[in-house]
Amino acid sequence: MQNSFYGGRLALVGEGDLHQGSPPPWANQRVFVFQMPTSFFKGGNYRSKFGHRGIGRIWMPEEAPCGGERSQHVCPSETTDEAFCLDSSLPCYQTPPSYDQSEPLEFSDVTSTGVTVTWPAWDETVDHGHGPIVEYRIQIKGPGEEEFTEIPKGRQLSHQFTGLRENVNYKFRISVIRDHPFGEGTPSNEQTCRTSEPPSFANPEPLEFQDVTSSGINITWLAWDPILDTGIGPVTGYMIMYREEGHRIWKREETESLSVRLTDLTEDTTYEVAIKLKYKQGKYTERSNPQTINTDIAEPPSFANPEPLEFEGITSSGITVTWLAWDPILDHGIGPVTGYMIKYREEGHRTWKSKKTQSLSVRLTDLSEDTTYEVAISLRDRNGGYTNENIPQIVTTTCEGLVITGLNYTSSSRRAGYASTTVMWSVEGVTDSCRVLSQSLSLQLLDVLECDGVPTTLDATPRVIDVEDGEERTKTVLRLTPNSLYNLTLSLKTQAVTYQRSMSIQTVTTGPTGEPTNLLPEKKPRGDLVFQWDKPECSKRNGPINSYHYTVTRYRPNRRNPVPVIAEHVEGEKVRLSKRDQRISPNELYVFAVRATTGTGSVDLSSPTTERQFLFTSQ
Repeated sequence: MQNSFYGGRLALVGEGDLHQGSPPPWANQRVFVFQMPTSFFKGGNYRSKFGHRGIGRIWMPEEAPCGGERSQHVCPSETTDEAFCLDSSLPCYQTPPSYDQSEPLEFSDVTSTGVTVTWPAWDETVDHGHGPIVEYRIQIKGPGEEEFTEIPKGRQLSHQFTGLRENVNYKFRISVIRDHPFGEGTPSNEQTCRTSEPPSFANPEPLEFQDVTSSGINITWLAWDPILDTGIGPVTGYMIMYREEGHRIWKREETESLSVRLTDLTEDTTYEVAIKLKYKQGKYTERSNPQTINTDIAEPPSFANPEPLEFEGITSSGITVTWLAWDPILDHGIGPVTGYMIKYREEGHRTWKSKKTQSLSVRLTDLSEDTTYEVAISLRDRNGGYTNENIPQIVTTTCEGLVITGLNYTSSSRRAGYASTTVMWSVEGVTDSCRVLSQSLSLQLLDVLECDGVPTTLDATPRVIDVEDGEERTKTVLRLTPNSLYNLTLSLKTQAVTYQRSMSIQTVTTGPTGEPTNLLPEKKPRGDLVFQWDKPECSKRNGPINSYHYTVTRYRPNRRNPVPVIAEHVEGEKVRLSKRDQRISPNELYVFAVRATTGTGSVDLSSPTTERQFLFTSQ
C-alpha cells in the first residue's frame, strides 16, 4: 500500500545539501533525497489538482527506509504530472553534531610563530546532535582574511599551527562531522589567540661599555631572562651591531657569550651600537634601540712598567741602559713605536742630555765618578715625534778603583747550642771623594747540618749587624747556631753606591753536644726497667751522635759526683736494667743518667745529661 501526501512542504536536496529556499526539516522528519528539475521547484509550469502552482502529489513506498539504508522498490507503471515515484533511499534527518561548550578550544605552546590547539572529543551524552563522529575540522582565519581555512584532522584532538606571524591575533573554530548527508555540524564560536612577541630586553638600554680606548670597546650585557624580560625564548646567541653615527652600513659580531670587544674602531668617533637576540631556528630579532659611545683620542705609546730601564756594566764613568721593546698588548697607547731616546742628567741639574737609538740598549760614557744620575726614556710614535719621558730612574756611577780585596772569618763554640764568628775584610781604593760612609754584615741561616735543613723553630731571616766605624775592618757576631751553614754578605756604602761581597761560612762544633730528650722508663712484666730517650735537639748537636754514655748511681742528695755502680756505652736510644742485676740493690733509690757522645769519641763525657730516679722493689 502506498501513502499519498497532498500539499505537503518538501525540502528539496541537491548534492546532499538543503536547496536554497527550502524550509529546514525537523529532527526525525523523513527527507526525500532526489534531483528534481527546476520546473518543479516552487511555482513550476505544472499545476496541481488543487489549483495552485507547485507539486501536487508524491508517491512514497510504505516501507520507505529511515537512517540511510538503501531499499529496492518498484515504481508505479504510470507517472503523471501530479504524482512522482521516489526510487532513492529516504534517510531520516537527524541534528548534526556540535559542542555544548561555547568555547571548546584550548591553546598551548604559544610562540611568536606557532600555537597548539586542542579540543575535547564530542560526547553524545553532553553535546548536541547525533553521531557517530568520523572527523574533526579545525579552522583558522588571520588578519585581513575573509574566509576560514579548514584543516581536516580525522579523529585527532589537536593540531599544531606553525609559520604564523609574530604578535598577531588569529581566530579559530572547530566543526564536528558524522557520516551522513547532513553530517557537518555548526562550527563552534570563534575563539582568538595571539602569537607571542619575539624575545627582547625589558631594559631599553641593555648594553654596558667598558675599557673604552681610541680603537676598541668592551661591550657587556645581562643574559635574556624569561621572567624579567619580554617575549618567548629560549635565546641561544646574540649579535652586536655597530656603525659610525650617521653611516648607513652596520657591522656585526655574533657571539654566544655575554660580552664582545670591538677592535676596529676609529679614534675620537661616536658609534651607534645595538643588539639582536638569536632564538628559534637561528633566527634573530629586530635590533634594539641604538646606544651611542665615543672612542677616546689615541693615547701616545708608553710603558706599562713605571721603571722600564735596567742598568748594567756600571763603572766610574759609564753605564749600559737596557729596556724591553714596547708591546702593543702589554703596554699602553697606540703604536707603532719606531725608535727610542734615552735622556740623562746629574741629580739636581736642569739640563738633559740625550741619545737616540732604534735598538733596545745604549751605553752612556761621559759620566762622573761616584755621581747619581737621573735616566728616563721617550718613545718615537707613528708621527715621528717623541713622547714625554717616563718618571726618571736613579743610578750612580762607582768610585774609581774602590774594591773589597779580602773577606775571611773564624768560628768558635763554647756552649751547647751556640756558636760565634769573627769576620775580617779589607778595602782598597778609598779616597777623599770615594769614602766608605757605613758598613754592615748580613748573616742568613741556610742549613743546620744535623737537622737536614733549617728547623721551623729557628728564625732564618737575614740578621744585619751594623759596623759603626767606617774604617773598622773586623766584627765578631755572637749567638749563632753551631754546626751550621750561613750566607755572609759584607756591604760598604759610599756617597752614591753600595758595594757588596758575599761568601758561605760554617760555624764550628767545639762546644759539648746537647742532652738527650724525652727520657722515660718502661716497666716490664718481670720487674725489669727499659729506659728510652730521643737524640738531642739537632740545633744543639756539635756533630753526628755515635753513642750514648749512661750511669746508675745511688741517690745521695747532699753528695756531689757519687761513684756510679754502672757506667757503660750503648749505641742505640734505649737500655734495659735487670731487676736481678747484683749491682742494684732492691728497695733503694737510684739515679739513671744518660749523655750523648759525638765525633770526639767515648771520652767526650763533658756534655750535659738527662736524669731519672727509679727503685727496684724486693717483691
